[in-house]
Amino acid sequence: MTEEMQKALREVSSALYGAKGKSRWVRDALSMLAAEDPAMTSVGFGEAHFVPTCSEQILLSDGSEEILENLVARVRRQDPLAEGVKSQVLRAAVRWRLERSSRPFELNRL
Repeated sequence: MTEEMQKALREVSSALYGAKGKSRWVRDALSMLAAEDPAMTSVGFGEAHFVPTCSEQILLSDGSEEILENLVARVRRQDPLAEGVKSQVLRAAVRWRLERSSRPFELNRL
């Protein structure tokens, strides 16, 4: 992810769930993406120009891992040759939830 996305993720997840709530925030973001973007139109958006500057570790529960696998399968049905689909889905979920957060973020940099 980008450093801007990482900073926004840490800030908003900490505000909502506390200092150790980042993984929970991302798990909830995956659920939101699954429900609100069933066609997975946000996955892969801007990936051609995406340059990662950092990474962020998250822990997924079994239920969240299943949601992620289902979302990956949706994307693969549309584009069987796509690479890095899990990462793309996770970034899309983070962007999706940040766009809908109460604090505005400059998402063109995320």
